[in-house]
Amino acid sequence: MSTKPFSLDEVLAVAKIHPLYNPNILYPPGPEEIQAIVQAQSTTSSTLESWPLTTKKDLYKVIERLTKDTNPENEYRRSSYVSVTGGGSGDMLLMFFTDVKENRQHRAAFGEFLRTCGVVESHDWILTTHTSGYLYRSLDLLTEILENAGGTILSAGNLMKPSEVVRALARYNVNVLTGDSSQVIQVIHHISTLSADKRNGIKLTKVIYTSEPLTDSQKRYIHATLGPAVKIYSILGSAEAGPYAIHNPGLTSTGEASSCQYDGSMDFVFDTRSILIEIFPRSVMEGDTPSSDLKPLLEGEEGVIVQTSLQRRRNPLVRYITGDIGSIHPVPNIARSIVPESELEYFRVLRLRGRDRRFSFKWYGEYFEFTNIEMFMQKGAFGILQWQIIVGTLGSSPQTTMEIRMLRAAASTSNDMISLEQFVYEVETFFFVLPDNRHLFKLTFVEDIGGFEKSGTGNKVMKFVDVRR
Repeated sequence: MSTKPFSLDEVLAVAKIHPLYNPNILYPPGPEEIQAIVQAQSTTSSTLESWPLTTKKDLYKVIERLTKDTNPENEYRRSSYVSVTGGGSGDMLLMFFTDVKENRQHRAAFGEFLRTCGVVESHDWILTTHTSGYLYRSLDLLTEILENAGGTILSAGNLMKPSEVVRALARYNVNVLTGDSSQVIQVIHHISTLSADKRNGIKLTKVIYTSEPLTDSQKRYIHATLGPAVKIYSILGSAEAGPYAIHNPGLTSTGEASSCQYDGSMDFVFDTRSILIEIFPRSVMEGDTPSSDLKPLLEGEEGVIVQTSLQRRRNPLVRYITGDIGSIHPVPNIARSIVPESELEYFRVLRLRGRDRRFSFKWYGEYFEFTNIEMFMQKGAFGILQWQIIVGTLGSSPQTTMEIRMLRAAASTSNDMISLEQFVYEVETFFFVLPDNRHLFKLTFVEDIGGFEKSGTGNKVMKFVDVRR
């Protein structure tokens, strides 16, 4: 199977005659039409800069129409790989269809990328706890990618209990645990409750997580439980672009402690032969239609991430506004100890800050900004492994209630953790819990991630849930 990506000219040539980008086109082109336009693209090529930016709203408006249209001429529904997006909930399950062969080629290419970047080695035994079912396909995606990278995979899935997962880790001498961040923390939490003898039977040397980023306190907890030598990696992807970048501190920093910076950003490495990333001013998110006057920012300047995939040709992804904030940087010299020079020239660093969180929520007359809450929750003395805020209403009253759910580390895992009484005091002080509003506030401690509200599609713990009507 070829793992060679498509050229930008090919992708743009198909995009010109695709309804995702051309409102005058009813259906996507078929295989013969794609082949013809690709062969003729040398005479009709255009530059990426000449293309308008694409918003999620505009993209999925067309996708919804094409998904529902069962006309045999509708090529969008033919031989497609389908997976819902990982976040969000509700009735509308968003799906970006990918050609099945292109999807297989992409998985093979990304597997090679993981191996080249030193994340997966041929002797690795990897147990995955990713989600499957309910139209969500992260389990088969990660299983195939990691096999293509050279690993041996045990597909545990998300339905195995943590105790069963841990027994499998010991029984098969597994050295790599992978899953979304919530699942990883749940397994690590169970390991921390084992006796010293049983814990010594766990031989994990690597953790590879996806989905929401692990906080500094969660990473410290992993190291406290498994040992300081354990490597922590991450894979970055989306339903639209697929997997496209990896976080490996060995490529981007001098140590694990510096890999997640104080400002909450994280460095990911991507291959410019597979995906093109531009950074635009944050004003690109304002208004329904991005201004055509906006130009990409210079390297090192932070703004909104815009993607063009070179792994998607049949249904192209061109200048797609992700809504994430980041900046582009060169790969540091330290990467030369892992990545061959012939590959390194194509690699760049995406410094990802995360979703553009220019919002807050209001409770009892106070506004709480998400960034401040995240900094508060990451205090090492708190031992918070997972948290969630749920705002609702008090019965039929318009008063807003706030519930905070917490999963804390066992006190035996750290001598630095504050007492439960002190912790409750710190939380109530931060959120201005007073006698006047105490009846609207609830602090709940859960035993595992089953105690959290999760997204309807990806089965992920959502940090903020609004159930007000």
